[in-house]
Amino acid sequence: MDLGIRNRRAIVTGGGSGIGYETARVFLEEGVRVMICGRNEAKLNMARGALANATGGEIHAIRADMSKEAEIVRLVDAAQAMLGGVDILVNNAGTMYSGRFSALTDEALKLQLETKLFGFMRAIRLVYPLMKAQKWGRIVNMIGGAGKEPDPYMFGSGMTNSALLNLTKSLSTEFGEDNVLVNAVCPGWVDTNLWRMNAQGLQRELGVQSDDDARRIAARKNSLGRFGTPAELANAIVFLCSERASYITGVSLNLDGGRLKSLW
Repeated sequence: MDLGIRNRRAIVTGGGSGIGYETARVFLEEGVRVMICGRNEAKLNMARGALANATGGEIHAIRADMSKEAEIVRLVDAAQAMLGGVDILVNNAGTMYSGRFSALTDEALKLQLETKLFGFMRAIRLVYPLMKAQKWGRIVNMIGGAGKEPDPYMFGSGMTNSALLNLTKSLSTEFGEDNVLVNAVCPGWVDTNLWRMNAQGLQRELGVQSDDDARRIAARKNSLGRFGTPAELANAIVFLCSERASYITGVSLNLDGGRLKSLW
């Protein structure tokens, strides 16, 4: 299927690994010109080289911390200079705060909010005028199921993600008249470095001794009985950014193997 986005220009934050990396790869295979960013310059440059070699597409990379307003400005400026504009924004960079209320610190919550809520909002604020001027744009926010279904273990992430779901729905209404579509993807457990960074905490929460035991129990909570892969997430993200999804906006798509059981 031709997704109709060849030569479009995309920013993918957190593009050095995991879901962001795979999203950049699929974009490149569709002929999209891509800018990725991340906090680790060496890792980012390795990702850029690997993506270029694998796809032959136009891929740029710039170090940027999405919790820093000045660095978001620098990212968007670089995309305008190197790509000539921005058609697509995938807000993927973020942190996952796992742990109950007793473990939540002000500093950890502030980092969540700066990286995700304010980071997403600041990036959108900068790219929206470009999209509005050309009457075409796609914004996808990577959020998470804890924003829809409260979980005591995901207390900090749940608060952040609920705010982002509200932001996504609100902006989809405001931006719709300019043909700028705003959607969200809510992943469940996906086999990424972020999962591995939080595995010890989940082991304690579940009362098990190993990463493998925690993985098995977590996987049993969804209908498919397994973790997702970054590539599975990337395929859906790129579809939402395509011409084939031209009548989809304000949606929060659960990509969790059937973990959330709510009707909406």
